[in-house]
Amino acid sequence: MGATAAHRRIAALALSLAGVTALAGCGSQVVKGDPQDRAEPHGNFPVRVQSASFPGGQKLAKDSSMQIVVENAGTKRIPNVNVTVKCGAGLGGSFMTATDESDVADPERPQFVVNKIPTRTERVNPPIDPAPLERSSALVDTYPLGPLDPGRSATFRWDVTAVKAGPYRLCWRVNAGLYGKAKAVASGDSELPVRGEFKGEVSNKPPKAHIADDGKTVIESDR
Repeated sequence: MGATAAHRRIAALALSLAGVTALAGCGSQVVKGDPQDRAEPHGNFPVRVQSASFPGGQKLAKDSSMQIVVENAGTKRIPNVNVTVKCGAGLGGSFMTATDESDVADPERPQFVVNKIPTRTERVNPPIDPAPLERSSALVDTYPLGPLDPGRSATFRWDVTAVKAGPYRLCWRVNAGLYGKAKAVASGDSELPVRGEFKGEVSNKPPKAHIADDGKTVIESDR
């Protein structure tokens, strides 16, 4: 009986993991029929993209930040403002890329290692932080910050480290909800559209560094 119960628990865990994997694989959209999907309002929500920045020139092992600032330019509360970092379907255009090797089981490879993701309250990491990155959504490439009232702004910031040399392309898109019913549209005075991309090159030459008098490693700035 004990073995049978154990088998049932293992089978239930496998089904649960399969469900999470299926949800995560949806990328920027959740399967229809979810109760939260039914609660999301239909409509267009004007946003003003105040800025979108990411360094074009990168170096291996060097940290950098990608930041997108979004303001609710309409009169209605945005249900769940979020940003998707991905170019369409498949791999590519996100922090992950695909290897050219044909004899690997998993072609997905990191292009940038994400050290910090956008959160409502900015997380301040200690020098060594073993805790996993918080995720308020099971969507792999979508980063929600929750409701946004009219006139308020939300700052999306990713701290990343380049780990793959060569050209890169990161696509981003601002959304008003997670289920496709609430749509973000650029306001008339928005200087930037609700979607865009960053292109650049990651140099295979690592940044220069030296040990300071206090024993800490100092990354020298480019000149």
